[in-house]
Amino acid sequence: MLKRYFLNPDDMWSRVENGELLYTPIIVVSDKSHTHVYLSGQTPRLPSGEVPGTTMREQIRKTCENIKIGLEHVGATFDDVVTTTTYVLDLPEYYAASDERFKFFKNNRPASTLLQVAGLGVPGARVEITVEAIIETERLRVDVPEDI
Repeated sequence: MLKRYFLNPDDMWSRVENGELLYTPIIVVSDKSHTHVYLSGQTPRLPSGEVPGTTMREQIRKTCENIKIGLEHVGATFDDVVTTTTYVLDLPEYYAASDERFKFFKNNRPASTLLQVAGLGVPGARVEITVEAIIETERLRVDVPEDI
């Protein structure tokens, strides 16, 4: 039986509008054998909402650090990532700093899509990355009911 969990870790930034959580940062879809992990678009934000760093390299690093927080929250690693979608404001600027990703995606290169966009939902952000990972359910590190 397929189970879905909607997770909002304290150490990840999430948007609240009018007292309501606007989206879920992590969604886990799991059965007895494997678990899909979906991370909403991660940006170079601190849990407080601040955007540290102004260069593309700094922002790629912080965005990947945020992805790591989300992956680790559920028991996954960058090696478990199967696909990413990256949104950037400037393609040449991104390509000049894209090697920063290799510090995180060390062993596997996921299927990826790269898009240049006119703007992102976070003022000051230059990059946003969504991630999907797949792990064995036995590795899932989230408090879930025993009946999975």
